[in-house]
Amino acid sequence: MGLRKKVNLIIYRFRERGLEVFLVNKPDEWDFPTGEVHVNPAQDLIQLEPGKGSEEAVAVEGDWHEIPSLKEMLFEEGSEIAEKIRGLETGTFVTIKDALKSHLPEPQVKFLRELRDVITDRNSVRDL
Repeated sequence: MGLRKKVNLIIYRFRERGLEVFLVNKPDEWDFPTGEVHVNPAQDLIQLEPGKGSEEAVAVEGDWHEIPSLKEMLFEEGSEIAEKIRGLETGTFVTIKDALKSHLPEPQVKFLRELRDVITDRNSVRDL
């Protein structure tokens, strides 16, 4: 049985331009999808170190065709889930380099840098 916790959900993928992350376009800013995520130990989630104020984030590899199943990871109450889904519709994948330049709040920048480091380490070990 998994646990539920409110976190930032970082969806990432690899393309020709390199590592890309999914950002949601909110009024006057870009942000990660957030919500109460059902954490299933069998899923391949990258648990990132908590940020300031105990803000948490998990990262999962995904692509456009997987967004519907990733939406199911977000558990919210009725009207809030409708808003989250509409929010995901306004999102897009951007390179991690562009995401770091997009004036995200400090905790999100920290999460992206940590994700980049974790993925770099995993790929280095895989290439040995």
